[in-house]
Amino acid sequence: MSTPPEILADGTTAVDDLPIAYLDGRDFAQVLRAGTLAVVREQEALNRINVFPVRDADTGANLAATFKAAAARLGDDSPGEVGAAARVAADAALDGARGNSGAIVAQFLHGLASAMSERVKVTTREFAAAAHGGTDAAYRALQNPREGTILSVLRAWAHRMRTDSDSVDDFRELLSGALGSARQALALTPRQLEVLARSHVVDAGGQGFVYFLEGALEWIKTGRTEDWEPIEAAPHGAAPLVAVHEEIDERFRYCTEALVARGDGRAPLDREAVMKVVSDLGESLVVAGGDERVRVHIHTNEPKRFLETVAAFGVLERTKVDDMVLQQLGAREAAIAIVSDSTCDLPEKAAFELGVVAVPLTVSFGDESYLDGVDMTLDGFVRRLRSAEKLPISSQPPVADFRETYRNLLEYRDGVVSVHIAAAQSGTCQSALAAAREVDPQRVRVIDSRTNSVGAGLLIEAVGAMIAAGADLDEIERRANAMRSDITVIGTVRTLDFAVRGGRVNPRAAGLINALHLKPIITFDTMGAAQKGGVAVGYRGALDNVVKRVARFAGDLPVRCMVVHTGNEEGAVHVADGLRARFGLADVPIVRSGPVLTAHVGLDSVSVGVHRLRR
Repeated sequence: MSTPPEILADGTTAVDDLPIAYLDGRDFAQVLRAGTLAVVREQEALNRINVFPVRDADTGANLAATFKAAAARLGDDSPGEVGAAARVAADAALDGARGNSGAIVAQFLHGLASAMSERVKVTTREFAAAAHGGTDAAYRALQNPREGTILSVLRAWAHRMRTDSDSVDDFRELLSGALGSARQALALTPRQLEVLARSHVVDAGGQGFVYFLEGALEWIKTGRTEDWEPIEAAPHGAAPLVAVHEEIDERFRYCTEALVARGDGRAPLDREAVMKVVSDLGESLVVAGGDERVRVHIHTNEPKRFLETVAAFGVLERTKVDDMVLQQLGAREAAIAIVSDSTCDLPEKAAFELGVVAVPLTVSFGDESYLDGVDMTLDGFVRRLRSAEKLPISSQPPVADFRETYRNLLEYRDGVVSVHIAAAQSGTCQSALAAAREVDPQRVRVIDSRTNSVGAGLLIEAVGAMIAAGADLDEIERRANAMRSDITVIGTVRTLDFAVRGGRVNPRAAGLINALHLKPIITFDTMGAAQKGGVAVGYRGALDNVVKRVARFAGDLPVRCMVVHTGNEEGAVHVADGLRARFGLADVPIVRSGPVLTAHVGLDSVSVGVHRLRR
């Protein structure tokens, strides 16, 4: 490009009429920055029209975050060479990419950078060829590329530039013509995707890219730029809740992403191999990046399995699991929302149907901290647990996480019922109460379940039934508090090794119990504090004893039971079968608990949550 434009008295710039025949690294950085600003300004509009691939209303936020990551890395000191600047932007976009659209943009920039490689500057023809290469890379990154999306807009834009570049040597003219083609392709997207036509919108990702092109062209033509304020990071546990959409896609619940780096001594990363092994785990698969690092995005119902699968290829530098159904449920009409924490165990289907928003606790191995069920898969946690010299510790979510969650929910709900692990076991309930007082104590009711795991899950089920029946907050709070005495958890563990390592059991006593082949029975008092429930001979005997104690607790009342385990599915099935036979139950759900409970009770535990059902 020519010398920097002259700054005028009104703060704008004067751009001469000479052709802009090439772009160098600093020009590229300015173009990227100007386009990013346009996306940032329009991100809420993009969120509102986001209906494909799911109506999670976050495309604007995802595109803005991805472009901002790229622009911010270049900063005010961009490399002078356009190839180097494009590489910096591509690597930053890969780091900061969010969502399906963000991953596509990251791969487009990766392909663009590869095509410009070592170039100091690019002409219109060279840039058009690079854009074509970036578009091809974006298509190859998707498992099932769909027309009517940002891909169609990218292709029309790149094709027009490639066609015009043989006769156009001015970037103003080249980008102006290509923008017109991108707009035409965007206008056609409702004809290509039925969901867009039905919703009377264009594709949000394609619209976002058109906004980017408009901002970039404005700078090319006028030299005008603006500053932006950094986006404040959301509290790490808050579920993002979004604008209203009528339909909810319930096929795949989790938008899951992993940034995988090539490990020391490992072969270069193979994007096609990654795509092949994870393709059956969901849809909207995008694999972006190169030999050293790849970002994998997928919509799946098995986020933990997905993360374990991609971890086999290298080192997981970063992961993200967003609950898309809960994002969409933020718009579903309902009077009262349910919030819990990650220690409350429910079958996945039940949690989905109730729309439970779970705020995660934190699990820490020394100085390394992970969000329960988010930053580390359960299998990965178990491997780490087996080899750790010291047991991990858990900590309750910060007040800010609950505060943000409540505020978001109250934009769409009349009230919130927040059910949590017993205050006798964790400070989670105190964090929730503090947040409720700050937000709106009349509209947010916090309930100490006085139990944990599937016990809290049973109470949440009951709260959900009350909400469905039309109960108000006062009635729900009163009835839920009253029914806590009818819910408890009874369990056993195969070994006391974890209790000894955690300092909860004397090593000598544990050695004696093990020598006698006795297994402990774990019960809880009326406030939810763990207490000694005696012992049984042998592990199978302990499992049978748990069933007997459930029957003793139930008395003559019918019950609802739920089984949870920390790695012993066979034992959990044995207990569930015993409960079905004892009580004539048709349904006894079995769930596997997450890292927090596993860290405290150890591996191979089996417990039963039981709810006495009073007429």
